[in-house]
Amino acid sequence: MSEETALREKTATLARMLNMQGTIGMFGHVSIRVPGTPKCFISPGASTEKATVRPEQIFVYNIDGTIIEHPGGLVPLEWRIHTQIHRDRPDAMCVCHLHAPHARALGIAGKPLKPVFLHGSFLCTGVPTWDNPRLVVNDDQAADLSRALGSHRVAQMRGHGSVVVGATAEEAFFACTFLEENAQIQLQAEIMGGAIPLSEEEARDCAAGTFNPRLFPLLWTYYERKVKLDQARFASAHRVPANAPELSEDG
Repeated sequence: MSEETALREKTATLARMLNMQGTIGMFGHVSIRVPGTPKCFISPGASTEKATVRPEQIFVYNIDGTIIEHPGGLVPLEWRIHTQIHRDRPDAMCVCHLHAPHARALGIAGKPLKPVFLHGSFLCTGVPTWDNPRLVVNDDQAADLSRALGSHRVAQMRGHGSVVVGATAEEAFFACTFLEENAQIQLQAEIMGGAIPLSEEEARDCAAGTFNPRLFPLLWTYYERKVKLDQARFASAHRVPANAPELSEDG
């Protein structure tokens, strides 16, 4: 399998895994850049069921905004999020635009995301907010969002969602997973009187042990197996038996 074929498949798998977690929503999307090239793969828009995204449904863009390959269906409306961040952040080989419910709720409430548990400790480097609830549909908006993200891994989009980046798809998925889990725990603690964030020293020490490249593929493989099993079950459930009677033209 060529590198591009593998990355195209990985883009589809990432979309399905985030769908399984309930964080990408109908309108979210992800991208992976091909190393050493200006090419990036972007998952499809709202016309595609996220649970069954296939490699042949992936869009291909140049990071200058030129579409290279259109597989059909609706173009992701906010594709500029990906092309702009890939241009501005050569280290960000994977970009995820999420509509994760708990992280979004904190942003709507004006509560900053703080690391409150072990696997959320990587948030200690800060989570800036893009103070604009609008869709990202033009170059100025995309550039403004990218500036808000800066050198961080995560940025909140007020009243909208979030953006998460990683040096690899595995790293980005790890950050997406524990961004939302941290937000869920933080929100639950707020209901009980307030979340106690990790101290700067605690978060730094915890992140050294948990936000670790050797752990990224473990989480990826765990969810990859789950979505492949779901995909196999779906295919089996919808397979037409070999001995099924043929329908006549009038049904």
